[in-house]
Amino acid sequence: MANLTFSFTPLSGYENFEASTQIIIAEILRRKLELEIIDADNNLIAVKYKNKEYIILEGTISDGNSLIAYWISNDKWMTKQFLARQGVNHAKAVMIKAGEKWNEFELPEYPLVVKPVDTDHGIGVSTRIANQSQLQRAIERAFEYSDRVIIEEYYPGKEYRFLVIDGVVRAIAYREPANIVGDGLSTIKQLIEEKNIGRGDDYRYPLLKIVVDEEVERHLESAGFGLDSVVPKGEKVYLRKNSNLSTGGDSIDVTDTMPDYYKDVAVRAAAAAGLRIAGVDIIISDSDAELSPANYIVVELNAPAMLSMHDFPYIGENRNVEKYVLDCIFNIKNK
Repeated sequence: MANLTFSFTPLSGYENFEASTQIIIAEILRRKLELEIIDADNNLIAVKYKNKEYIILEGTISDGNSLIAYWISNDKWMTKQFLARQGVNHAKAVMIKAGEKWNEFELPEYPLVVKPVDTDHGIGVSTRIANQSQLQRAIERAFEYSDRVIIEEYYPGKEYRFLVIDGVVRAIAYREPANIVGDGLSTIKQLIEEKNIGRGDDYRYPLLKIVVDEEVERHLESAGFGLDSVVPKGEKVYLRKNSNLSTGGDSIDVTDTMPDYYKDVAVRAAAAAGLRIAGVDIIISDSDAELSPANYIVVELNAPAMLSMHDFPYIGENRNVEKYVLDCIFNIKNK
């Protein structure tokens, strides 16, 4: 396993901001620009550059992206329409509205994924749905968060986040689902507690703690383990199916090893929605396989692009992406 590099110290005086906002504030302070805290609870700040004021929300929501581009990326169904217009691969899907009977639609084949149209952080998402009863429960759960729900094909592979800024990929992180690696001595519960050191309970930290809940216990049980199990040395055990950092996943920097082919896909995907700042989620079935459209799908576009996973990855180098984000907001051109 690669050497762990994760090390994060909250920005002094700004510890209560989300980590991505802390990163942007640190860059503003480095440039000795005028900073105003408008609403700390909502991560809303203002900065002046060349006598012009720029408002920034949550680190990246700003004039860097147009309102229409933000709207497109915030709607997962609309995102699919714009990816299709540019010939960018995405999962086959149907959308149903509250009150509609989903069994009247021509659904993709199992396994399936169900997700609300307009949530983030994996909220209300169910994956690897194998049968009709699971599908029914997943749809009901998704409708708790939105009045529109997407049912789409499940595409196996690894999920990567590409950070695209002004048409250039500045960082790529492999988002690995929450996991532990056995040492032959400690229980899974003890390994989780150890791994949670340095992680946070919310987005003030780049990596969040692994929370043991029913999903984790079910996942362990299906793999033949329990919280008191001792895992053989070197064996990796996944605790969840989803790869969200909000549920304890790991960010692993792969910027220098990702083929240019997929970087080009990410740039095209961001451009499809008109995004200048974008977190592009791509699932790749096998990054070592022959490069082809059949080997990937673009899952989502994110105008609120999380920066901290790229500056403070679990494994890998700090990509200092905040300088490119701020330059984009200020319309400073980079090569």
